[in-house]
This record gives sequence, C-alpha cells and structure tokens, in this order.
Amino acid sequence: MSFSFSQLSEPLRRSLKAIGFLIPTPIQEKAIPKALEGKDLLIQAQTGTGKTGAFGIPIVEKIQPPQKALIIAPTRELAIQIRDNLRKISKSKGLSVYALYGGTPVSRDLRLLQNKIPDIIVGTPGRLKDLISKGVLKTDNFAFLVLDEMDVMLDMGFREDIEWIVSRLPKSRQTFLASATVPPEILSVAKRLLKKDFVHVFADSPEFKPRIKEIFLKTLSDEEKLTKLESLLRKRPEKAIVFVKKKTDAKDLAHKLRKLGFRVEALHGDMTQRRREVVMKSFREGKVNVLVATDVSSRGLDVEGVSLIVNFHLPEDPKVYTHRIGRTARFGGEGTAVSLVSPSERKSLWRIKRFVATKGAS
Repeated sequence: MSFSFSQLSEPLRRSLKAIGFLIPTPIQEKAIPKALEGKDLLIQAQTGTGKTGAFGIPIVEKIQPPQKALIIAPTRELAIQIRDNLRKISKSKGLSVYALYGGTPVSRDLRLLQNKIPDIIVGTPGRLKDLISKGVLKTDNFAFLVLDEMDVMLDMGFREDIEWIVSRLPKSRQTFLASATVPPEILSVAKRLLKKDFVHVFADSPEFKPRIKEIFLKTLSDEEKLTKLESLLRKRPEKAIVFVKKKTDAKDLAHKLRKLGFRVEALHGDMTQRRREVVMKSFREGKVNVLVATDVSSRGLDVEGVSLIVNFHLPEDPKVYTHRIGRTARFGGEGTAVSLVSPSERKSLWRIKRFVATKGAS
C-alpha cells in the first residue's frame, strides 16, 4: 500500500495541510513509513526534494514527551531553516522547537536550557558540544537523532565533534542520517552510527531531479566578467546567487553591483550572526534579489526561487562546484548555472567538466 499523509494523526495532518503539504514527495513516500516502523534510515537526497519532511514528519508524529529529538546540521543558516520548517510541521501538536548555534551569545542558550529542554533541538556541532560539556544540555531523553547533510559536515571537519556528541546519547535512540551523496566514507559512518538493520532510501523520481542548464563563458579579465554578470542580471532572475573566492571579493563585487542599480547584498565570514540573518531574511522575502557569497558563508543555503547561479570565480574543488549549482532548481524545478572562466581558471574548468562527466556516468 502506498503511503499518504492521510495515514498520519489528525493534529499532524492539520499542520501539514496549513502549510500546503498535500502529497508526499518521493523521498518522503519512501522514508516516512520505514521511520514510523522504528527503522534507522540512511536518507540519500539532494536539497529541494523534501528531505526535512522525510525525517521531520515521522519525528513529530512519534515523539512523546518527555522524549526529545536532536538534529545536527552543518551551518547556522540550515539549523534556522530546519527549525522554522519543524515549527510549522509541529504547530498543531504544540511541540517546542529551538535552534542552538554559534555566533550568538551562549548565555541565551544557557537561560533557555535552564528553564526547559525543548522537545526538538536543532543545532550546529560546535555549540551543541559546548552546551553538553557544560552540563546544561542533558542528553538522557533524546529518543531521536538526525545527522543532516552529513557529507557537508565531514567536508567541514566536524567528524570528531559529531562522534563525541553521539557517544553521549542513549543507544536506544532512532537515528536518521541524511546526505546528498553516499561515498564509502558516508557508508562507513552510517554502519557505525545506525542500527544493523538500517534502511537506505533515496529519491530516484525523475520529476524531482533538478534540471540545471550549465553554461561556461570564457572571459579575459574581471572587468569583462563584470560586464557579462551585469548582462545576466539585467534579465531579472527571480533570485540569483553569485559565488566569489574571498570575503573582500564579496564586499567589492556587491558594492559595484549596487552602484549599477541592483538590489544586492554580500554574505561572507566577517559578518555578525545578526547581520547574516537580516541579509538572508531580505533575500528570502525578495527585498534583495542578488546575493554575492563566499563558499564558507553559503554552506547549507537553501532558498526557494533561486533561478540563477553565477560562478564569478570558479572553485578549485569540483565538489564545491556541484554544491554551488545545487542552490538552484529545487523540488525538480529548473535553473541556470553560469560560470565565468578566466584564462587562469582553465585547469579548474577542466577538473570540473571531468568530475561532472564521471558523476553523470556513474
């Protein structure tokens, strides 16, 4: 029998209906029934396929206070996004959902946790480890654990922090590990952290595969790149993200684009958490429609309506290229990724094309 949201409890159905969740996505259709049976899951799915619902809906359905759920995410932006989604999903059940992440005063988290441990906590590895080691985040009642974007967390060097946190949690928990790709390293982690009978689910429905048109334009200088970028942005994409190498590049390019009349903001590592949140809110709401970002600052970015990605500078690592262009074409939509390639970036272009061709053939 195929799964539908009508098989869930009435309060959860009310919340899903209120936010427009009428039918499950392919990954949700595969993951939720197994999760409701109590199975640990390895969820292989790209951003924009309904991945958060695949683990969030069964947690909201099954959790029974004083049980708690812990979701570990690689970045502050992703933690906030998951928190906001789960607050909507769990509204009719009255669950408390909070995000704990670095870049904010730890005193705020201490006050929260001294009063009450929320039903669902979404956090970044460093802040969670700090709060657990201080003894203020008690782990006894965590019945559910989610490791989201595990491939990104390993790339960012969080392996030791994650293993430390997991070692403090009850072994009787139900665990979900989500990753866009499942290379041998991820499979090894899954076999260690999930129960032996875990189920590997993945989204293979063609209508939910992102359709990204990739274009590579050769240029001779940064001045020519700016001219080509201006031409692309004049076509008025709904939302565009422009990737650069360094913080100074992000500030400089955003300034130049602002002078050309674009509604643009920069996103980089020198910004305070409060400023980052203001910028992302403006971008999501469409007050700003061009974001100039560095790779570190954009980890975990998932914003609806991004129709254009521009690589103003090509990354040296081909995997970073795939992460960048994956910010467009969510939920099986269409998007365009344009790379502006200078003579000094030809080797990077060759590596990227070889990587993409190999990935497509596998």
